[in-house]
Amino acid sequence: MARDVLLGLEPAAITDWYYIPVVLATAIIGGSIAHRISLDPLPFVAAQGVAIGLLIGIGVQKAMEYRAPGPSAIFLGVVTATIGGAMDDVLTGRRATMMREGPWDLSLIAIGAVIFWLFTIYVAFYAAVAITATVVATLRVLSVGRGWSSPVFPGDDLHTEDP
Repeated sequence: MARDVLLGLEPAAITDWYYIPVVLATAIIGGSIAHRISLDPLPFVAAQGVAIGLLIGIGVQKAMEYRAPGPSAIFLGVVTATIGGAMDDVLTGRRATMMREGPWDLSLIAIGAVIFWLFTIYVAFYAAVAITATVVATLRVLSVGRGWSSPVFPGDDLHTEDP
């Protein structure tokens, strides 16, 4: 929705009838099988990386469809993935990880947006989707596995714990 508002469009989630039923069906299915799924760290982090890569693609592709300049398309990819990732964290009861110390999510989102834009321009759309999802998931797994952390401003590390 944020992407559509920034592009000056009516949000697709409101104007297209199929968004709400698909989201509800997915939530019901996910909620009913969630207790059966083991959330081992590696597959869970890899799935998060793929989801972030797809969100990047959704943002960049829509901006390019409406002929936004390259930097604007990359920015909209970053906004879409950042807000989508933060909403996922908040709705699942986790603290949003995008802009705090921890795995360097915001950096890999920016890298993914540039990769998606370049591959869409110079190679092909489906290649851009596959490469971006793979690169972002790989970097996400490496950042968590190796403990790479995001830079923080002095004093911000005092506020990393939940109240």
